[in-house]
Amino acid sequence: MQPNKLKILMIGPSESGKTQIANFLSNSINIDEAGNPKPTQGLRIVEFEQSNINYTGRNVDIELWDCSGDHRFESCWPALRFGVKGVILVCSSNTSEVAPRELELLYNYFVSQPKLSTKQCVVFYNCVDDQYDVGHLNLSSTFSRISQVAVNLRTERERLKTEFSNYITSVLQSV
Repeated sequence: MQPNKLKILMIGPSESGKTQIANFLSNSINIDEAGNPKPTQGLRIVEFEQSNINYTGRNVDIELWDCSGDHRFESCWPALRFGVKGVILVCSSNTSEVAPRELELLYNYFVSQPKLSTKQCVVFYNCVDDQYDVGHLNLSSTFSRISQVAVNLRTERERLKTEFSNYITSVLQSV
């Protein structure tokens, strides 16, 4: 990682839409033209510039580490965690049954153990249907101080961009 880049890790259960969100945030692909998603094999790093961050008033170079949710890549977790400045936990209605346990595990490893602040973490609930309520995930009290945002790439794209920008501001204030 280059020293002037902000390393953000995006991780969550398999098939929660992490790659689709990463592609959208980085303007890597037109969501309307995206085909069927394929599981990420280990890791994919997307680099892009986030414009007009409120905290700095300038652009910020982002390294968004789009990580597989498959536990067979768990042996790579120490390398993924190295130098991380923020963690985006992603789940969806497709993963809501396993999400509470999985997000707790990921939070403990990637946020709590390296002693990141709660402001350096956010939960994106990827609404693949029209269900916008993150409350039904029944996350533990661990997440009571973590921002939880329902996002929908079909209908609320600009909201996702705004929430991501707010999150980057929060990370910058913490580091």
